[in-house]
Amino acid sequence: MENLKFVLEILKNKKDTFKRDYFIPKAWNTAGCHEGILYEKDGEICINPYEYYACVIENHILRYAGQNGCYNEFSGERDRDLIQELKGKIIYSILVRAFTAWYHTEGVLSPGTFLKTICLLPYLKNMNVDIIYLLPVFEYGTKYKKGDLGSPYAIKNIYKLDKNLHDPLLGEFAEPLIETEFKAFVEACHILGIKVMVDFVFRTVSRDNDLLVEHPDWFYWIDLEYADCFSAPVTGEKEPFAVDRDSIGILYRSEGISKYIAQFTYSPDKIDPEKWAKLVERHKKTGENILGLIESEFKITTVPGFSDVVNDSQPPWTDVTFLKFYFDLHEEAKKYVGENTPPYIMQDGVRLSVFRGRLENRELIDYITGVIPYYQKTYGIDGARIDMAHALSPDLNTEIIKRAKAINENFILWSEEFDPVKAENAKKYGYHFITGTTWEIYNGIDEPGFNSALITDNLLKSGLPVIAALETPDTPRAALRYQDKRILSMLVFLNYFIPNAVPFINNGMEVMEIQPMNLGLGNTEAGRFVLDRTDPMYGKLAFFDAYCIHWKNTDCIGDILSHAGKIRKSFSDILTKKENFIIFPKMLKHTKITSLCYYDNDAGRGVIFVANRDKQEKVEIDIEKFVPAHIGKKKLEVVYAGNRSAGEPTFLSEKTCLGPCEFLIISIQ
Repeated sequence: MENLKFVLEILKNKKDTFKRDYFIPKAWNTAGCHEGILYEKDGEICINPYEYYACVIENHILRYAGQNGCYNEFSGERDRDLIQELKGKIIYSILVRAFTAWYHTEGVLSPGTFLKTICLLPYLKNMNVDIIYLLPVFEYGTKYKKGDLGSPYAIKNIYKLDKNLHDPLLGEFAEPLIETEFKAFVEACHILGIKVMVDFVFRTVSRDNDLLVEHPDWFYWIDLEYADCFSAPVTGEKEPFAVDRDSIGILYRSEGISKYIAQFTYSPDKIDPEKWAKLVERHKKTGENILGLIESEFKITTVPGFSDVVNDSQPPWTDVTFLKFYFDLHEEAKKYVGENTPPYIMQDGVRLSVFRGRLENRELIDYITGVIPYYQKTYGIDGARIDMAHALSPDLNTEIIKRAKAINENFILWSEEFDPVKAENAKKYGYHFITGTTWEIYNGIDEPGFNSALITDNLLKSGLPVIAALETPDTPRAALRYQDKRILSMLVFLNYFIPNAVPFINNGMEVMEIQPMNLGLGNTEAGRFVLDRTDPMYGKLAFFDAYCIHWKNTDCIGDILSHAGKIRKSFSDILTKKENFIIFPKMLKHTKITSLCYYDNDAGRGVIFVANRDKQEKVEIDIEKFVPAHIGKKKLEVVYAGNRSAGEPTFLSEKTCLGPCEFLIISIQ
């Protein structure tokens, strides 16, 4: 707790020096802190930030020190079933720079910081959050940046923190200070019983990554004249496909491949070693952007990134480039390309899980596999999501995980795997859960086959738990898709009761944010223009622009999430065991009703979630038919009646009616 106490001491020492107005959203103050509050106005409160933040840290975080025992919750006991335990947790996703961004002073949008995020931990605890998942918090590149700020996924130096996450209230920026702020954040989370996961990206980096200075040969280079028109190769096959050993010939024999490869050249140190040495010396002396100097002096640049899927509709990822994990071509490529060809990359080269060379870039691998252990030892993080884990080689995946688990046997690992069938492979590496596509399946809630699509065809097919998400940082917002609040409320509870899943909340979902953070999945360019034109955030994406959540929204679902979380926690011992879920084939085929039943034979108790998905018609149910015969006669009691029409009974009868979008949670005892 020494870092959190250090931050607290700075705040206390400076509280009498603050003499101006400083506003925060009223919604942030779920802790009910009174110190430092001057007055309220239009959904905001004016505070002395030093006094207010000190109050939150001292009275609403540090006072719980030693009470939660969280720090060792996932570590130390090798025989614990971490996968099962994770099913009982709730994850909250945060892009720090947007999550606590606000107009603290009129007309000036200040970015989110670690300090402000610490002070929202009581807010997250109120929603029963167990794990905070941080999108990248590292220093990111600005050359070829997208938007106002640039993407946090365009990482310039993965061993350094993003300096913008430092809070100026604590003093002038310095690397030791921001490191203390992040350590304080992790400490505060642990005190409140919350784990911290961080998103790591290892396949791509920013185009002007710091490694260019010492290791230009770790990158792929093209002539500068092709940079503006560069795109990944396409084939005559119309449908997108993931290239494998059977289809690689289609890629290499497609029209235009020779022209594509001809764009590539050698790294600057190979082109002119003497000139390169002088350029590096100049960079170190002046601090000029290394890629800018290379482009100016050598007329070459790092190749833009792209999807590993051939014929993908995604445009090039112009702000990132690929790292070179092998210095030679893989065997299949050698059949089509001459030995004297400069290093190049196509979709096959991106897919290290399938195609690998023989000359391994061992120094790069050591650099990459040391990243997570560094953040474990330095900051005490508890888990990691590996971006594009499916595109890494089996050896690299294995080594990354092995080194992380050597420090903490129960380090939480999340694979960005969408296909539930491939979860078994991720499990072999040591991952504990996958991304999946629940958000996409929920779009078909009106479809007759929804139950099977969600349960048997998806969740139960996965060898690992899947995140249960109505939205993710890459998808359209749930509040935009489900504008009828009854549907959204029903989906929140359904999402908390589906089997083999870990509930996931994306920052801003609770205030019914409709603006997406990114357009990566299930969206189009039009998706960025969903706000009113007069809104300051119109057209902005948090992944690339200065953005703040609409914290002053009054129509929110925070209470619904909080209540759903509490009810879920009361049944978590039942929900976490896969064998407790009982499949009703007849119910799965029902066109209007979704019913989920869990029963623990040893405990002699269970729970039923049943919902009418129809938006207009009521349905009549005989609840006895939702209880499996082998359980026998049990006491059934309604724990919660959601969206229940006024005057409708909440008790059960032989013929219970569920109105449009109504749902019940029923205990079995």
